[in-house]
Amino acid sequence: MKKIFKIILQYYLKIITKIVLWVHRPIVIAVSGSVNKSFVRDEIKRVLEVQGKTVRANPKNFNTEIGLPLAILNIQSGYNSYRRWLPVIFSAFGAIFQKNFPKYLVLELGVAQKGDMRYLLSLVKPKIAIVTEITQRYIESFSGMDKLVGEYVYLAKNMKKDGKLILNWDNEKVRSLKKYSKAQVLYFGSSSMDVDGEIKEIKKETDGIKVKLRYKNKESEIKIKRFGTHHATAAVVGQMIGDII
Repeated sequence: MKKIFKIILQYYLKIITKIVLWVHRPIVIAVSGSVNKSFVRDEIKRVLEVQGKTVRANPKNFNTEIGLPLAILNIQSGYNSYRRWLPVIFSAFGAIFQKNFPKYLVLELGVAQKGDMRYLLSLVKPKIAIVTEITQRYIESFSGMDKLVGEYVYLAKNMKKDGKLILNWDNEKVRSLKKYSKAQVLYFGSSSMDVDGEIKEIKKETDGIKVKLRYKNKESEIKIKRFGTHHATAAVVGQMIGDII
């Protein structure tokens, strides 16, 4: 019974989500990869909000076949309670008529098993997509690394010619996705002058890190009151998106 309910719910949310996207026509920015998606997603959202844009992003880990529609529709999950799902189902239909729907959706796309990317892209058509990393995470759900990479190849192939694909130069598997895409490809990273957005230096301080960035031959320095190179990565991608938008 639970499995049947999930299938019906998934199909229902998909239909409503596609109607909502057709009615409101937001610009979709997709963030995918094995790790570091949430930090990049949150930084992009912050940058766009600073620019005065209206933005919606996934809450928590709402990045799967049911979570992604809930994030787009801006409604809560019923989790494991049938009773709690009933108001969610009615709220989903009401989302078609939402006022002040955001112009931008910054959506994390989660890939944990074969076919996930295909399904998520049947829901949304990103104008801009970012791939952070491709690592061994979730490899147990695939027959090999090539199959996992294939999920991101599908994303690259399905980007339209007028879109942009932003890739991590430092990860060879991510870097190689360029050959599959018709979209304009931009790179971020720290190991080559060939990248568009470069992390030139990270200095650790007592209360965070100081990061030197280069984008479009212009250098800048920012202070981040947190630790970890993943925050520097999020910062440079956020800077790139802020310029593109």
